[in-house]
Amino acid sequence: MSASLEPLMFYVGKSFIDRAKKTFSMGLIVRKPLLQALRNIGFQPNEMDRDEVKNALEEFSRTSGITITYAQLLKEITLSLLTPTALLRSVKGETISFIGAYDLGFSIFIEIFTAISRAFRPTINTYIWLVIPRSQEGSERALQVLREIRDKVGVLPITPDEWEAAQPIIEKLQKSGFSVKGLTENFWANI
Repeated sequence: MSASLEPLMFYVGKSFIDRAKKTFSMGLIVRKPLLQALRNIGFQPNEMDRDEVKNALEEFSRTSGITITYAQLLKEITLSLLTPTALLRSVKGETISFIGAYDLGFSIFIEIFTAISRAFRPTINTYIWLVIPRSQEGSERALQVLREIRDKVGVLPITPDEWEAAQPIIEKLQKSGFSVKGLTENFWANI
């Protein structure tokens, strides 16, 4: 897959996170698994809080030489995921919450946690890793980082069962008007 200057969304299941905990020696309770994995493969990302991410995305969309559609998409991301009212949604047992954002210089990685409660069955926990590249080169480097994490862990980032269970979250994001490459597909297969 050739890199492009557009945000990409990757879903990550609990089984991958559990394996990553062992692979990267994260311990039992990990609040920010993507951050831990990035540090473990040699990066020292700048942690950003919700307001810093929102400001960085707004500034980036205003000042960079990107097309209006990309700028509009960045604004959609900001509104959909980073506004206080969207920070935590818990309707019908579906929760979406912002975990953190990490600036690697060439791209911003945003980590989101989702939980889907199910009657008489275990809750489905899924992570969303959203990549916002700052340039074409940044896009390719971000994909290399994700490949490295996936390859080191050695299991599918999201299993077919986890993908199926994540459909209510995907539908919820679609209905909210959120639109990004990888929203409705398992984008790991493309990298």
